[in-house]
Amino acid sequence: MVLDFIDIKKEDVSLAGGKGANLGELTSAKINVPKGFVIGADSYKAFLKENGIEEIIRNKLKEVSSDERQILKAADCFRELIRSGDFSTETKKLIEDKYKSLGENIRVAVRSSATAEDLSDASFAGQQESYLNVVGIDNVLLQIRNCYASLWGTRAVSYRFHQGYDQTSVAIAVVVQKMVESEKAGVLFTVNPLSQNTNEIQINASYGLGESVVSGRVTPDSYIVDKSGRLLETTIGSKETKIVYGSKDTVEMAVDEEEQKKRVLDDNEISKLVNCGLKIEKHYGMPMDIEWAVKNGNVYILQARAITTLKNDNEKALIDSYLKKTRPNKSMRKKMVQ
Repeated sequence: MVLDFIDIKKEDVSLAGGKGANLGELTSAKINVPKGFVIGADSYKAFLKENGIEEIIRNKLKEVSSDERQILKAADCFRELIRSGDFSTETKKLIEDKYKSLGENIRVAVRSSATAEDLSDASFAGQQESYLNVVGIDNVLLQIRNCYASLWGTRAVSYRFHQGYDQTSVAIAVVVQKMVESEKAGVLFTVNPLSQNTNEIQINASYGLGESVVSGRVTPDSYIVDKSGRLLETTIGSKETKIVYGSKDTVEMAVDEEEQKKRVLDDNEISKLVNCGLKIEKHYGMPMDIEWAVKNGNVYILQARAITTLKNDNEKALIDSYLKKTRPNKSMRKKMVQ
């Protein structure tokens, strides 16, 4: 099944995975989300069955169910089988039609959206692959298969093994989303992750695509804003590089020294981001972790996930992991230990 974002709600995790369900929910809430669609988890299951891979996986895992080393070895084989598989004529046509509806040879992001993502008792997020600046239906289909294969990546398989999850119980959906060639991008927390002050928002921002911030490749600017919109603190990050479109995929390039010293966001952009973050938080009724992009002064929301409670060890670990990637400065570290 291939569905537009507008047809998906936050409850549809078993169909659209965590990312897909949230993008559908945001679209329904009239948040400015770039257009896209989701290849549902049922299509992944059908793909395995149609290519004879399901039976191979099931039989092999029965043989090696208690031996992690053998499971990881088998997973290498599963990935190769998935990458060399093909979609049914019907599924291929559905995906092609949806892709063409976004525009002629449009640039898209192809992102894994596992059905176990963002569960309250475990963190599967980030274990599967995403691909940026994908152009053309053949490349889209290729990267969807690569997303499927990444469900059997070493990290994901090992995590499920140690958490006691049935390796065959987790499926995967894939998000295909029109890319925004952002001038600026980053992450917004609707609660200050350093002080856990629920009346403050933290915005981290850098130039180019948001991948440079999310992956921790740069030290971004950090802005602390109260929920009335008052800017409380600005920390200028070094922002040595930015990620931009290449002729294929993305490339990392140096940022001009003068640009490194400047604020990425002006007051108007911060105000727009705060308003958008508050709208999303109100809709979900809980603190949110939001990926955003700005182009020509317009704010686009690329992803949002709930932070159910920062006091919970699993959730706090997600924030701590992100903060480590951002390499906080002296002022930020001081607040972290208070």
